[in-house]
Amino acid sequence: MRSVAALRLYAIALGSVALVTVLIGAALTRVHIASIAMLYLIAVLGTATFAGRRAAVVAAVASFLAYNWFFVEPVHTFQVGDPDEWFALVLFLVTAVITGELAAQLRERAREAAERERETIHLYEERDRLREAATEAEVLRRADDLKTALLGAVSHDLRTPLASIIASAGSLRQRDVQWSDSERDGFLADIENEARRLGRIVANLLDLSRMESGTLRPERGWYDVAALVDDVVGRLRALTGGHAVRVSIPDDLPPVPLDYVEIDQVLTNVIENAARHTPGGSTIWIAAQRDGDAVTISVSDDGPGIAPNARARIFDPFVRGGDRRSGARGAGLGLAIARGLVEAHGGAITADDRPGGGTRIRITLPLRTETAVTAT
Repeated sequence: MRSVAALRLYAIALGSVALVTVLIGAALTRVHIASIAMLYLIAVLGTATFAGRRAAVVAAVASFLAYNWFFVEPVHTFQVGDPDEWFALVLFLVTAVITGELAAQLRERAREAAERERETIHLYEERDRLREAATEAEVLRRADDLKTALLGAVSHDLRTPLASIIASAGSLRQRDVQWSDSERDGFLADIENEARRLGRIVANLLDLSRMESGTLRPERGWYDVAALVDDVVGRLRALTGGHAVRVSIPDDLPPVPLDYVEIDQVLTNVIENAARHTPGGSTIWIAAQRDGDAVTISVSDDGPGIAPNARARIFDPFVRGGDRRSGARGAGLGLAIARGLVEAHGGAITADDRPGGGTRIRITLPLRTETAVTAT
């Protein structure tokens, strides 16, 4: 196969020389052109470009012989009558060989450059494949960690209120014990509070699932932040009963385009987080103000605060309150859900130190939205 390919390349060299010879012969029948032998360099360059170095040398030698045979007196012999012609022929041969060599080198460099380009593309493709495989492995690892954390959270945080509900319901069913009205009310209150807690855990899990699947789409309307805060604070009064809750919202605060149910959930999670991670008797401050084209709602407490190295992770799922030492229970979903819901509104949620001690959660919601907002 290699010999056949080599013969094909040499045939290209000889064919190109023959073609140039015919062209020169046709031209000389009409007009005399000095140094017309330089046309053979076209054959040499073409051969070097398409057939390589060896074929170019063959083309150069064939050009030398063809010009001597057909166009140098006496024609049809390899004798040269004029000594000057010998010098011209030898110079032509050297020029043809050098030209062919240079063209062949350029061809080789072009081939090597193309080969390097192919290798580079292959390396990039391999790198991308490895990166994609590593990303998939990381996603699987994180999904496994998330599943483990979810099972741990569910097994503890669902079992605890269920145990309380079962215990209270079982006490109420004891017919041999004469419970007082206040005791019965206490059992019923425990059942109601734990059932509400279960409802919040389930709602958070559903919101987390919607955020993971990318189906979370806020249905915005123009709402009064003060009325929204009052609704949330009123509903959480049983949970925050051991704390002093202070609300400060200016009367001229403009309505905000938001999904009422989702931002209600955000405030519920943040206020519940503050209540559960601060000791009884502490204060929770809720404030709102306009900041340019946004409204910022802040929930602050004077509790033990969050360690700086844990602050960046408190909005991750199943992270429970940094180094807060109040012994509070929780699935570690509240602030993660709050972040997802706020970011779905194009806003931001951050945590920092409250001046004077404690933690401050800041929720920023834009007053402008690119999507249509229904009037309320």
